[in-house]
Amino acid sequence: MSNKLEKIEITNIKGISNKQFNVDLHPNKPAIFVAPNGFGKSSIACAFESLKPSKLELEEKNFHLKNASLQPELKVTFDSSSFMATNTTNSITNKFDYYVINSPLYAKCTKRNTGRFTAVSSSLESENIELISTIPDRIEFEYAISTMSGKFGVNGKILPNIKSTLMTNFEFWYLFSKKVDIKDFTKKTTFENPLNSIIERINTQTGTSEVVKDFIVTNELSNLSNTVPLKNLADIIKKFVDIEIDSYLMAIEIVWLSQTGTFKKALEYLLYTREKKLYNELLSTIDTTRHKISVTEKKKTASASKKSLIIEFPSADQMSNGQRDILSFIAQIQKARRDFKKQYCILVIDEVFDYLDDANLVAFQYYVTKLIEEFKVQDRYLYPILLTHLDPVHFQHFSFNKHKLQIRYLASNTSRISSVFLNIVKHRKHPSIQEIVSKHHFHFHPDEVNLENEFQTLALKKSWGKSHSFYTMVKNEVGKYLSSHDYDSIAVLLGVRIEIEKLAYEKLSTQLLKDKFIATHKTKLKLEFCEESGISIPEIHYLLGLIYNDDLHWHDHRDYETPLISKLENMTIKKMIQEIFL
Repeated sequence: MSNKLEKIEITNIKGISNKQFNVDLHPNKPAIFVAPNGFGKSSIACAFESLKPSKLELEEKNFHLKNASLQPELKVTFDSSSFMATNTTNSITNKFDYYVINSPLYAKCTKRNTGRFTAVSSSLESENIELISTIPDRIEFEYAISTMSGKFGVNGKILPNIKSTLMTNFEFWYLFSKKVDIKDFTKKTTFENPLNSIIERINTQTGTSEVVKDFIVTNELSNLSNTVPLKNLADIIKKFVDIEIDSYLMAIEIVWLSQTGTFKKALEYLLYTREKKLYNELLSTIDTTRHKISVTEKKKTASASKKSLIIEFPSADQMSNGQRDILSFIAQIQKARRDFKKQYCILVIDEVFDYLDDANLVAFQYYVTKLIEEFKVQDRYLYPILLTHLDPVHFQHFSFNKHKLQIRYLASNTSRISSVFLNIVKHRKHPSIQEIVSKHHFHFHPDEVNLENEFQTLALKKSWGKSHSFYTMVKNEVGKYLSSHDYDSIAVLLGVRIEIEKLAYEKLSTQLLKDKFIATHKTKLKLEFCEESGISIPEIHYLLGLIYNDDLHWHDHRDYETPLISKLENMTIKKMIQEIFL
């Protein structure tokens, strides 16, 4: 089994009537879905957010064309098996847990009646985040050392009093909840009978607690460790206790405590208290707002019998967008972490990081990475999907390990002709042409070279060998692009770069300056050289670096065309390129 999430198909949800995305996602690696605004990224988030345990339940506004008769569907293909959710069924939940993180910001309108007129004011608010929907009842453990000693027998004096140690240790109980099955403590042949026999032998001894403990270490410690469920529990206790024999005696007390009637509810409340404490500690380390944010216990409605644990945000004008987004994100990722129970989990993050500053962007990646590492340790599989309109290739502080990052360009048009000019990129580093091609084909050079024979040997188009003829060919592709005909995207990139360099070169007044221009590497540096030499370069020539600065060095399995085409299809970019060639 490859554990690959292969396809996501959406039908009749928001702006998508029907689209299938071939994503081929490997688990425990961050995935970036890149698409321009208006493409339908939010439809993907909406589809997963609308999943209920038994069906896909859309709000009225989220039906395609706002037409509720158009039946919505979400289909996920995993290891060649399909799982589907409709308005009546949901098989996705049989395989996956899922969670959607998005911005909590919304617009709030307030009306004030002033008599003859109604005044309306608006503001931006942040939705409260519900971390725990129902707070458990406050139940305490039924622990008393006197009860434990009496249950043990005549030598009950050897039992440590754990009321102020283990009983209040959040981390011990958290590990207990994750690693211990209390059903093992009721099995007579493997647990109860062996343990009772050991206790009976201990109770035949006389002397002080130290004397009895010495007897246990010498004669019974191996028998205690052979009682597997007890040993497993003692191994957890050893993380918090230095003396081995005490870890086993405490384990016996915890076993008996787990058999009391209120134990499960008391454990549930203690774990809730731990989680609430962790939320507050986490918020305190990252909250830089004037109004300190903390978790709050609050009823959903005045008539509700139970409280929920929520984060209440101040109004949006009292905190920056970056503060709000990172606080919201961290709170929501902790909630997702709590809700994820299954072996396979899908986390959709909808553009919450697009406007974060550099430090918060790194913080965002830190928490995603921590969640992935946690899944790895647990031998579980997480598919974190980040939806964005920003291309991470050009995102300076997007720092995920590039060998792990999975970038998928949703706007890829498979019907578009594939770039023929990409072949010259693939052969660019061949020793027979490398130095000359970089100077004369990938950049403007006034002197023409002829590499027809070399190109023919490499199975490249022979006619490309003459560099000035090559310039004409890429310029023709730019013409096709500007005329809205099929075009070669790599040729357009080269055409824009060569034209901008040619225009700058021709403005230089002396041959010495022109020679220095040609000797300068990289288009941006060439333009800066012109500025330093007193030549004014139009700002648009710098702005189009978004197109011509693409790295044209060959890397296997890299998608060169899709991100480039997504930029070329932007109408403003197209208008800017048109101005260059007027």
